Amino acid sequence: MGVARAYRFNTPYNAEDLAGLQFAQTANVMYFVHINRPEQRLTRAAHTSWSFTQVTYGPTITAPVSVGAAATTPNTTGYVAAGYQYVVTAISDDVGQESRASAIANVTNDLTLDGNYNTVSWSAVAGASRYAVYKGNNGVFGFIGGTEGLSFRDGTPVITADLSDTPPKGTNYFVGAGNYPSTITFHEQRKILGRTLNKPNGIWGTQSGDFENLDSSRPAKDDDSFAFALLGRRANSISQLVSSSSLLALTTDAIFAVSGGSDKALAPSAFIPKKQGNRGASRLPAIEIDETVFFQPNQGSSVRALGFSFNVDGFQSNNVAIFSPHLFEADTIVSWAYQNEPYSCIWCVTAGGLLYCFTWEKEQDVWGWTVCETDGFFEDVAVITESGFDRVYVITRRVIGGATQRFYERMALPHGDDYTSACHVDCAVTQVYDPPQRVVTGLDHLEGRVVSAFYDGYAEAGLVVSGGAVTLQAEASIVSVGLPYEAVIETLPLTLAGQGGTAHVNRQTIGQVTVRALDTKGVEVAVTGAPGVTPTYEPLPERLEQPMGVLPVIAARDYDVPLPSSWSDGATLTIRQTQPMPMHITGLFLSPEIGDE
Repeated sequence: MGVARAYRFNTPYNAEDLAGLQFAQTANVMYFVHINRPEQRLTRAAHTSWSFTQVTYGPTITAPVSVGAAATTPNTTGYVAAGYQYVVTAISDDVGQESRASAIANVTNDLTLDGNYNTVSWSAVAGASRYAVYKGNNGVFGFIGGTEGLSFRDGTPVITADLSDTPPKGTNYFVGAGNYPSTITFHEQRKILGRTLNKPNGIWGTQSGDFENLDSSRPAKDDDSFAFALLGRRANSISQLVSSSSLLALTTDAIFAVSGGSDKALAPSAFIPKKQGNRGASRLPAIEIDETVFFQPNQGSSVRALGFSFNVDGFQSNNVAIFSPHLFEADTIVSWAYQNEPYSCIWCVTAGGLLYCFTWEKEQDVWGWTVCETDGFFEDVAVITESGFDRVYVITRRVIGGATQRFYERMALPHGDDYTSACHVDCAVTQVYDPPQRVVTGLDHLEGRVVSAFYDGYAEAGLVVSGGAVTLQAEASIVSVGLPYEAVIETLPLTLAGQGGTAHVNRQTIGQVTVRALDTKGVEVAVTGAPGVTPTYEPLPERLEQPMGVLPVIAARDYDVPLPSSWSDGATLTIRQTQPMPMHITGLFLSPEIGDE
């Protein structure tokens, strides 16, 4: 709907890499991981300023230089020379970082004698708020004090090094081919990464609040980076990492919930993995909606919902495709995205080129699947928040003029009270003309195709694009032109008590239906289900009070529609919209008729 221009720039990835990419976003920064590529950071500085940078782990604040130690020895009585070693780190309170240790400063003195002391000094570090000084003890450096200045005195009484507080050491688990992570999430102020070729069951966490720092101390501090591996009964490769009430690791063999235990955050000394089930997950990125995580199983083809259950004090999953198994018998989801507003839906593109819409309303315990087809082949889907709404984008492959073309298309938003601006055609262009006109241009992408138009509340079909334009029967102010499609709803066969048992063993039909609709125009209904019988469709009446020549006012109302009898063993009701007009059905009230067996 409408036309937009794409901003293009180079990326470090090839087309063959796209299926294996995963990402996590914080504000205007996205981190991309791929099992065969180094991790990349994508930064958006402005609408037309985007850049990829390979992630280099470590603190941004540098270690102090020109570190030296000088001995002051006014007391030489019984002097026994001893060697002392010091290192200094710089600390930035603004970014919450501590640098790695400086070069070692050596000095000789006897600090057991009163009055003797060592002075450690260094050069200022840009961005440093203060400095920490560590003293060596058998090769290990422990904290002895901090200062905002550029020198520190160590003397009588001798300051004992705290070996439980050591300076950070440089750590990077992801250097070289075979060590690149391939799944990513943010959890409890850390960036969590998993699955490399060399360690498919490995999980790594950055420092707390510092997403590009893997440094750690010995012994580890609570905010240091960490690393561990998940063990399963079989080969256990991590497919997804999801941040929920716990860190969820969806592996090929099982699902694990990783927590710090007793309401503690994850830390190097506090991580407790607990298996939550033996159903593994595929590499399709999981989707989290409120407290529920949706994933595709590693085996078979369906969709499962994973949520916390107080009954078992853990996570349980259930198959949300159980009522529509036929959709997944010969097809599988290759891409999906969640649309929160205006509807709570997961849009799924399948390997067969279809678009599934999964409606999810947990509060009402309602869910269901809808199949969307187009004149072409759906390849990918994404959801982007724009102006308070989640907009659905798809990549569609079509044959136009004998050539294969790909289109980036965006679904139209609900039209609201003014249905004259509705857009219910695919690959559409919407134009606004003032003054109104009959010729609609900007249709070069549909050259030679048969299209439909919806303009100012009226529909017109069978138009052929020529020279990138079509000519309407009447002048239009707001017009959408695109490829037509049909919207169809079919109920299940009746299951009612009848003579001799349920309606399943009796002939049945539907004599009348009341259709409760909202902002609906051009809809037809029919009794279906009788084999070999062509159904007779009855239109919903459009004009209840409006005279001819006046555009009907469509709003919420009930339509009573008598239907011709069509007896069968499984009568169904079909509602269809064959025109590019709005259809919003909120309820059906049937008047069934049950015959003898």
